[in-house]
Amino acid sequence: MQRRHVLAAVCGAGTAGVAGCLDEECPPRTDAEPPPEGWSMPGFDAANTGLDPDGDPPPDNPTERWRFDAWEYDDHGGVASAPVVDDERVYVVYGLSAPDDRFPPEQDDGGTVFALEEATGELEWEHPLSDPSGAPALVGDGLVVGDGDGTLARLERRGGDVVWETDLGAAVRTPAIADGWCYVQTDDGRVFAVDVDTGERCWDDRQKGIRDRLGLGDEHRATGRPAVGDETVIVLTGSNDDPPPWTVLVRGLDRESGSERWAIELEDRIWSGAFPSPAVADGTVYVAVPGELQARSVEDGSLEWTFATGVDETSSPTVDEDAVYLGAKNAYAVDRNTGEERWRHVNLAPDDDESSSGTDRTPITGAPVVVGDRVLVGFGALDREDGEHRWGAVGDDEESDYFEGGSFGRELPTDGQAVANGALYATTRWGRLAKFGGDDAS
Repeated sequence: MQRRHVLAAVCGAGTAGVAGCLDEECPPRTDAEPPPEGWSMPGFDAANTGLDPDGDPPPDNPTERWRFDAWEYDDHGGVASAPVVDDERVYVVYGLSAPDDRFPPEQDDGGTVFALEEATGELEWEHPLSDPSGAPALVGDGLVVGDGDGTLARLERRGGDVVWETDLGAAVRTPAIADGWCYVQTDDGRVFAVDVDTGERCWDDRQKGIRDRLGLGDEHRATGRPAVGDETVIVLTGSNDDPPPWTVLVRGLDRESGSERWAIELEDRIWSGAFPSPAVADGTVYVAVPGELQARSVEDGSLEWTFATGVDETSSPTVDEDAVYLGAKNAYAVDRNTGEERWRHVNLAPDDDESSSGTDRTPITGAPVVVGDRVLVGFGALDREDGEHRWGAVGDDEESDYFEGGSFGRELPTDGQAVANGALYATTRWGRLAKFGGDDAS
């Protein structure tokens, strides 16, 4: 069951979203810098579809070209982000806190943005962060990345020099960039639209509750990326008077002004505090919540269909023309129009006594990506048509170097992989980045 609330979008409103307080509007720009060729942000595009319609997947059984172990260059410890890729470099952030608060790696404050040579994996440059809090995104000749001290920065892709910095007031999550604007959430549930050329804020939307107003701690939390549609920005946040657990809020914001169009409060509860990112396509938003995948109207948030996953822990959804792909107890393809299962790849992971998922099997929580006739899951691939295993470790092989489960938590970051230049790039949670395929050969 859900309770729907249409909340006022007025500066100073009580528990509502407060938006447009900078008194600006930010229409999409026709002359905006395009993203570079490659995989410019987690989820591939600002809509988080995870689909590259023009890309080429790696060949079956590709060669592992190189590995980069971030812990050899940064001793702060922590978690690695998903990578982003252009035709010259691969970029990854190392030193994030574990978003689910289970089995966090030992770490000190601090971390690094690494830029590696695409062909060799050799370190080209690095940029220090005070407390990493999200993955990077690429636009034009720049890289945009957030930090735990509230800083959102643009760096030069060549060399890593700082172009601009802006203070957003709380830990900055992974940005989504579209048409000249960077849309990004902060840990306290605020959402911002920032000019990618100058770093100036256009609008911000913030959730304010009683605990926030009384200074008793944050009542809202966000960990994922916004999903940017033609007119609406979709975000997931958590809300609770005394966490954990967190109640899930799905919200639709006006893309130009940041005003709240609609908000849905779900009775689903997330204990971990890690919220999968939504995806939007053709007027429908797809949201993974504990136990199910939901399809909702972008127009008003109304429910279109649900698909039961059987476990609390799920990946972010990926969307193509016909199906929605999801990792959970198994890897699934679900019909976009009806919510009916098209296929499943059965998860062969061994028992995980530490899992909070309600199943003996370690869930597949890394978001899949779709390129060509393949669905890339973990460090392997499934057939896009029928879900048959084609190659590699999709996260359920205990003998693999890239096994996703076990008592030390998930190996693959929930932001998923990158596919570019005919290769797969993926990071383990603990900081190993590997490239498979590419270089005009297997």
